[in-house]
Amino acid sequence: MRRTPPAEGISGPRKIAAVALGAILLAAACGGSNGSDGASGTTGTSTAGSASVATSRPDDRGGLGSPGSSAAAPSEGDGGAVDLGAARSDAPGSPGPGDNAASGPRSAAAAPAPGPIEPLTGEPLEDPSILDRPALAVKIGTSSVGRPQTGINQADVLIEVRVETITRLMAVFHSQDAISLGPVRSARSSDPDILSNFGQPVFGHSGANPGVLREISQGQSSGKLHELRWDNLPTDYWRVGDRVAPFNLYTATSAIWENAPRALTAPEPLFDYRGDGEALPAGAEPVPGVEIRYLGGTVVHFAWDGEAGGWARWQDETPHVDMARRPDGAPDPDVAPVQVTPANVVVLQTRYTGSVACSYCPEAITVDPDGGVALVFTGGHMIRGRWSRPSADQPWQVTDNDGNPVRLAPGQTFVALPGGDVLVMVEDFAEHLLQNRSSS
Repeated sequence: MRRTPPAEGISGPRKIAAVALGAILLAAACGGSNGSDGASGTTGTSTAGSASVATSRPDDRGGLGSPGSSAAAPSEGDGGAVDLGAARSDAPGSPGPGDNAASGPRSAAAAPAPGPIEPLTGEPLEDPSILDRPALAVKIGTSSVGRPQTGINQADVLIEVRVETITRLMAVFHSQDAISLGPVRSARSSDPDILSNFGQPVFGHSGANPGVLREISQGQSSGKLHELRWDNLPTDYWRVGDRVAPFNLYTATSAIWENAPRALTAPEPLFDYRGDGEALPAGAEPVPGVEIRYLGGTVVHFAWDGEAGGWARWQDETPHVDMARRPDGAPDPDVAPVQVTPANVVVLQTRYTGSVACSYCPEAITVDPDGGVALVFTGGHMIRGRWSRPSADQPWQVTDNDGNPVRLAPGQTFVALPGGDVLVMVEDFAEHLLQNRSSS
């Protein structure tokens, strides 16, 4: 891996250090609760903070160490500053072909070619007949008892959002199916506005409290989604025997799609994509990875894996893998787990407030004409910019600091809505993650 000299006055392991990329003011998240599902607590708001230099590196025992002392860990009610530091990594290579196996990653995708293009990945659409079908979004748990998940590597887009003191994924499908998908978890107040980025998607989930269910119903009435939760389709969701409730509810995308009305609106492109051989913008900066700290405690790492052509993901010091299951939900021992490695990671710093319908739930504010800071990780580089969204009828608009739309690599995109600290890794730390993941 190519090295660069350390920043003056900053030292680190093997003299690899972080270079401050600039101070950024942004809206920050707040509050949380003292539990995951069904916990009680309060939420609030906090003010913007400015960035300072911070690095991430292995600790002296070879484990995952804490970022540098210049950045304090987020706490309930703290402002969520974005801390940026980086050392150079390898320049990206050309992405390879995608893998559509049951648990294979969506990261290494071919560049767009003439003909129909999948709106949510920018890849050539192998089956043009699906172009007019709605997107399908399913709420997936991320807690330790619910991992590894199944089917998320087949999603076109993965969105991570705070729920209480943990996070949850919105797995959005359009171009392909997952024969087994789960664990399916409950809805939150954040969901209708997130879902309306995708036309009028079908929404699968395991339920919610009465107030949130009313919000989901209102979202359906206003055309943001069409709900098909587990009690709407009792034979198309099932419980698996190797997990404890409530982390044992699974489904298949085909089962939900078959029950969706034909008149639902298909998704428009959420992002722009680079063409074959198209260069990154001049402002793109090589980075080896990124650390994302969600207020509440979840810590996520993405490290650039040039061989895979994507950003390999870790959660809470563990490689984040997709475990294959058979159509009946039973684990498939013949297929090895595959690490989640999206082609792109789009970090949208998001303000959270307390939900009116759920006293213990933080609600992500994803419709905001002013938006906030956007950090886009694509092709081994980071592009700094802004996001905005004037209304729920429009998708997120992500531009670089020159006001140009950010163009992504074709393939799966992971959208993070942290509201907490975001740090760019030093190179040693990314190398440590990649070299030691097989033993984790």
